[in-house]
Amino acid sequence: MKVTQYITNDSLQFATRPIFRSTKMSGALTLRETGTVVSDDFLGFGVAITGSSCYELSLMEPERRRALIEEVYGKNGIGLSIARLSVASSDYSAELYSYDDVENDTALTHFSIDRDRAYIIPMIREILAVNPDLFLYASPWSPPGWMKTGGNMCGGYMRAEYIECYADYIVKFLEEYAKCGIKIAALTPQNEPETQQHGQMPACIWHPDIEAAYISVLRRKLRERGMDVQIWMFDQNLDNYLRVNWMLDTYSQLRKDCDGAAFHYYRGSIEQTRAVREKYPEIKIHFTEGGPRLYDHYDTDWCKWGLTVSRALNEGLSSFTGWNLMLDETGGPNIGPYFCGGLIMRNSISGDLSYSGQFKAFRHVAKFMKKGAKVLELLIDDNTYGTYRFPKEDAPLQASLIENPDGSRAYLLINRDSTKRQVQFFEGGTWWYVEMLPNTVSTVVVEV
Repeated sequence: MKVTQYITNDSLQFATRPIFRSTKMSGALTLRETGTVVSDDFLGFGVAITGSSCYELSLMEPERRRALIEEVYGKNGIGLSIARLSVASSDYSAELYSYDDVENDTALTHFSIDRDRAYIIPMIREILAVNPDLFLYASPWSPPGWMKTGGNMCGGYMRAEYIECYADYIVKFLEEYAKCGIKIAALTPQNEPETQQHGQMPACIWHPDIEAAYISVLRRKLRERGMDVQIWMFDQNLDNYLRVNWMLDTYSQLRKDCDGAAFHYYRGSIEQTRAVREKYPEIKIHFTEGGPRLYDHYDTDWCKWGLTVSRALNEGLSSFTGWNLMLDETGGPNIGPYFCGGLIMRNSISGDLSYSGQFKAFRHVAKFMKKGAKVLELLIDDNTYGTYRFPKEDAPLQASLIENPDGSRAYLLINRDSTKRQVQFFEGGTWWYVEMLPNTVSTVVVEV
């Protein structure tokens, strides 16, 4: 048995520390496996390949861009395996457009994805050349303005009379992207259907009744065309899980038409999604947006992201997607009011790259969690805080346990304390001792 600890540090290379066999210590934090399988259907980790990200990638020299793509999506890189695309413009696009800006074109005769052909589609195809198995899903930030109140992509409400037309619009998007060799495996009906962002970016409010009706229409049209595409409802903040349950309670057909529910991390807690998963276990829960803040410990917030990932795994979420793959040093280009950082940032003058704390947290789990892996329930016995599984206020350690199909196991450990901690776990008939340095994320890999 080989046991290795990989530790986060400021460089892009893992630091390692020795793992020692030990006798059980009374004062150490003890990891205890319960035998319960939390999930066995995890899709993977990823980020959004936004228009802005594609624009930044397109500015790189081809050889350097290929090396970066290998670093993010390659088998020897951090191994991201899922990606979110936008349907036309999002707030993180360099341009504002839909695929049909001709008013009242209900026949969609002017539908075109040509704006995406300049740099978005080429960059996605370069990524797929490195990882052809990448699971792609797409989210629209707004229907064409003429389908909404106000007639503008930036704000307004979806109008019920355009549901059929808009479903046709989305199907055309899927078909046109497929012709380019880009297969979309899942859709969300609307990014953040409860906000219009004060008219500053592409956005659209959807009443839950209209969203439910649209999902059923879209599902029908997908079935008619024999298109195997998942639909993940909602796609907004964790704290409004009650909307998801209300829609599933009210419209029983949604349980057949929807495959999942999507959530963002900006408000609420991951644990709130348990109310959906317990009542409707057939509806998979997906974390679809959350990125590093440019001016909030951008490159050192690995503990925050390690903790967020661990909580998602321990709650049985089926995927985890961050926000932009790449932005410039100002958090751009964008047509919205916010200033997030990318997973990676490219300096617009020097071309130098910088890596976020989210990147450093992702490599601790995406690299070591193989397709078909299980997440196993893990309890933490702590002399000060008692026994817990979920994050406990002020408790220093959070942990998740992954078991891969080849029998290898990975412990994701987050020490968010400024004090070194002693951790122990039982594997292969013996106790193992792990030294957790202050403010670190570690992965302990057990190979049999």
